[in-house]
Amino acid sequence: MIESVTLMARACCLVGAAPEDIPRLTAALAAAVASITTTVALLDIVMLNALAPDILVLDIDSLSDDPLETLRRLRFVLPDCVIVVFSGVLRYALLRECHSAGANCLLSKSSSVSQLAAGLRSAVSSGCFTDPRFVA
Repeated sequence: MIESVTLMARACCLVGAAPEDIPRLTAALAAAVASITTTVALLDIVMLNALAPDILVLDIDSLSDDPLETLRRLRFVLPDCVIVVFSGVLRYALLRECHSAGANCLLSKSSSVSQLAAGLRSAVSSGCFTDPRFVA
């Protein structure tokens, strides 16, 4: 069992998350990070830069633009943000490309709330996490 870790962050943005995933992601964030404020936001680089979230969860499966270029732009404007990729595509190549483009964390859509929370805690505390469901 993973020990409870109290991590502090002031803001999180959920970007591109499907309505049915928002409660699960919100619950995982609340379990992983103390005193977090979660906002559902559009993929608007200028607005996200102004919000300056500590954590940004991006559902790359819903993007109409190139997800890797989107990650590069987000990393450029949010250099201190923990960028979390949320995806149902569990391929090793995607994992490698997302980390190279600036993602700190990759989480699988097939994960439970407790598994998502554990991954988020790890990403926030260490700066990197890859869900073990991503296959080689």
